[in-house]
Amino acid sequence: MFNPSLFRPFWAKTLLVGMTVAGLAAGTPGQARAQAAPVEMVMTDEIATSHWTAKMMDEYAALIEERSKGRIKPKVFHSGTLYKDKDAVAALGSGAVHMVWPVSVQLESIAPQYGVVNLPFAVTDAAMSKPETAQEVSKLLSGLVSDKGIRVMGLMRTADLIFLFKDKEVDSVGDLKGSKIRLTGGRVLQLLMRDFGASPVSMPASEMAAALMQGAIDGIYTSAGGWEMVGTNAAKVASLVPGMSLLTYSVLVDDKWMKGLPDDLRQVVETTTNEIIAKQWQRAIDADKKTMDQMIAQGGRLAVAPEAEQAKFREIANKVNQDYVRRYPEVWKQYQAIVGNKS
Repeated sequence: MFNPSLFRPFWAKTLLVGMTVAGLAAGTPGQARAQAAPVEMVMTDEIATSHWTAKMMDEYAALIEERSKGRIKPKVFHSGTLYKDKDAVAALGSGAVHMVWPVSVQLESIAPQYGVVNLPFAVTDAAMSKPETAQEVSKLLSGLVSDKGIRVMGLMRTADLIFLFKDKEVDSVGDLKGSKIRLTGGRVLQLLMRDFGASPVSMPASEMAAALMQGAIDGIYTSAGGWEMVGTNAAKVASLVPGMSLLTYSVLVDDKWMKGLPDDLRQVVETTTNEIIAKQWQRAIDADKKTMDQMIAQGGRLAVAPEAEQAKFREIANKVNQDYVRRYPEVWKQYQAIVGNKS
């Protein structure tokens, strides 16, 4: 006679094995997520690894990987080894690059109205050090490039730009006449140099030291960090017109890539980016001064344009501003509403 009790151990063991196999195959939601391939995050710049911004990008990448518990794997390419900044901006949306921090003048090639933050004397430390002002400016700029699939997550400070020559001080507008000056690019700076009587030359930062030493250019308009890259052997004298060009980096991300991230990972990227941007402005001011002091200690010399000459620089610069206002009056109006009474 069939006795079901004799088979209970066998069926119980079979059922337990089946449930275990099924559990291993399906896993819990957390296990399935942990087993998913990490999300690649390609970041690129064209500056030397010695530059403080490159070091900050490395710190940022490490934070992203740590806070995502390895589910985002940043890959950072410095010194233009993957793309020059202009090409990296163009590659956003293609899947080849997910984040880039170009000098803001690079955005003028795809959205000329973006030049509002590159106008002479338009950006100040006092205004941009206020978090609410910085956020409003970023929102305005993001709207100018959203149709390109780019999101502007914020602005970071580069420096109050300086003129670098082998051994000549720039004390007046006339000192620039006839000079070939290397720029980071952008229509605004090119117009400014032409109005000063100089010939603007665009080239990557990695090439400017050799170009100056070989005589392909006469001078460079760059940051204290740029002076560090060039060195005092190539450029002994730095000249400053205070506040004329407080240049910024734009923190850009591929908007489609961002929107495609799981909610928790998107929050990691957004929170970490906002945190580093909030701290960066003062950090950049401090780094700028430290670098300038180091260059002077190495034998460099800093010349500041006399106040009377600064007024002449500002007078000519206003012509460039008015040209922009005529072309993009609405953007200028919005920008002034944000920063006009906060500088």
